[in-house]
Amino acid sequence: MANPAYPMARQCPMSPPPAYASFREQGPVKVDLPDGGWAWLLTGYADVRQAMNDPRFSSDDTKMARARTQLPPNENLNSFWRMDEPEHGRLRHMMMTEFTAHRIKEWRPRIQALVEQLLDRLETLPRPVDLYAEFALALPTQVIAQLLGVPQQDYRMFAEQSRTILSLDRPEESWAAYYAMNDYLNRLIEDKEREPAEDLISRLIVDRVHTGELPRDELLPMVRFILVSGYETTTSQIALSALTLMTNPDVKATLIKEPERITAFVEESLRFWSVSQDNVLRVVDADMEFSGQTMTKGELVVLAVPGANHDERAFPNPERFDLDRGENRHVAFGFGTHLCAGASLARREVEIAIPALLARFPGLQLVGTVEDLQFRQKSLVYGLESLPVTW
Repeated sequence: MANPAYPMARQCPMSPPPAYASFREQGPVKVDLPDGGWAWLLTGYADVRQAMNDPRFSSDDTKMARARTQLPPNENLNSFWRMDEPEHGRLRHMMMTEFTAHRIKEWRPRIQALVEQLLDRLETLPRPVDLYAEFALALPTQVIAQLLGVPQQDYRMFAEQSRTILSLDRPEESWAAYYAMNDYLNRLIEDKEREPAEDLISRLIVDRVHTGELPRDELLPMVRFILVSGYETTTSQIALSALTLMTNPDVKATLIKEPERITAFVEESLRFWSVSQDNVLRVVDADMEFSGQTMTKGELVVLAVPGANHDERAFPNPERFDLDRGENRHVAFGFGTHLCAGASLARREVEIAIPALLARFPGLQLVGTVEDLQFRQKSLVYGLESLPVTW
């Protein structure tokens, strides 16, 4: 009997693939991959959370017992996202110094100013307005670009390339965009080496590369990771959070009346949408028994974040968007040593953007129906293609 095919599409745009519910009852299951191989799929909250922080599961996908799923197979991505300890911890520590609470606090006025500028522009545009392109995409793109020191004229270019890199159905285009991004970032880094400025890349060069703490060839993958992951997930989260307001009038009314509940809203939105849908992979690093299954060294494991965040054993009535959920220990940003370094920045962007949007346009409403919307299924990051709105 053939294994279920993976990845799986969401049948309802607001819920994970329905098969995940039955898989949770079985524990880890084998699924067939598009490249002809197979992997273990973990969909339960306890399993996913444990595997995220269990050293027996390696993040280094070069340890797979077969060819890599990426193309070309001999390419070394050299990203700390795909590293184990101690290398991962060393590079992550450098990242965390750039995303401390103090630095995020310094950025708050700049984010607020960008939000107000974008909202001012929205008011001048003919309706319906594509809230995705004009707000949800524009804000994180500008934030991460300014953080890295990317020239303003290049914002749109790197946003388009990042989206292509994360697509699952166009491998040749994805890798072409990947190499183009590398070429661009190499030139940008060379510019910063000649003339350091007040930005993250320059600080990494001066404080880490020049001191010998960070090898020059490790700087590019670090910057690339920050750029690609730092805007795409936040873009999707802002757009889907706005959609939540327009499809849940009770939630919208509560936030208007009690704006201090924005933190609970953001955490529930992170859990509910779980935009990191197909991009958390591990490799079994030692023969073992895990959750009732025998796993062999070299086997690939997929950690289904949407499945974990919709596990009814951890989140009662998971398909309900619940502002009163209380302690929301979702795994949208990962868990343990691989917890997303930019989680605080992403949270602040959504926490600033959504109340400001609601305050400026309390009558915000979707043009058409949810069924009319096109969702990004074949991507490592779940999201929307557009979001037409009026007010």
